[in-house]
Amino acid sequence: MESWWGSLTAVNKGFALAALFFSTVFLWQIVGMLLGIHGDSHIATDHGDTGPGHVGPAHTGGQSGDAHPNAGITFTLVSVRSVLAFATLFCWAGTLYLMSGISLLAALIYSFIWGAAALVLVAFVVFKLVQLQETGNATVWSAIGEEGVVYMDIPARGTGKIRVMVRGVVSYVNARSSSGMMIPSPTKVKVVGVLDNNTLEVETME
Repeated sequence: MESWWGSLTAVNKGFALAALFFSTVFLWQIVGMLLGIHGDSHIATDHGDTGPGHVGPAHTGGQSGDAHPNAGITFTLVSVRSVLAFATLFCWAGTLYLMSGISLLAALIYSFIWGAAALVLVAFVVFKLVQLQETGNATVWSAIGEEGVVYMDIPARGTGKIRVMVRGVVSYVNARSSSGMMIPSPTKVKVVGVLDNNTLEVETME
């Protein structure tokens, strides 16, 4: 290892050290995304949030077609992860090309091509992952306008559960009162909004 490192030029050592650094940060970002620790900042939903899985507060007037969580998802080429992917592959390609003995200029050109390809690929993959996640979140939006029954008491300014039809299937979903008042079981309610990925906003029908 020492002999290999000693055989590298100063420029090549710089590429190798940068490659190790960017690889570590990039892997940390990917693991964080898979575990849901942090999101990417390049995706914005129609509710003004920048997290990939977030559905913010919404009042849709009782019609599920008034809002849709996929409406604000856009493909953006430049993001934290795509830039890190560019830097990582650029540095690794530069390291390997310089080790092969080609000129610095040629190594930079080839490395840039590899980095650009990584940037586009990662941006596309992150976009698709966010799109799939938001499509799954759209399920609860179909419950807006539906009538249900309180299954577990909804405390004042707290969360309970209701039994409601979601896309033709009887489901038990978290719910909060639109008025902030307690709604006991088995009060009939109507879904009037979506507060987050799995919590509905309801009002009493009595």
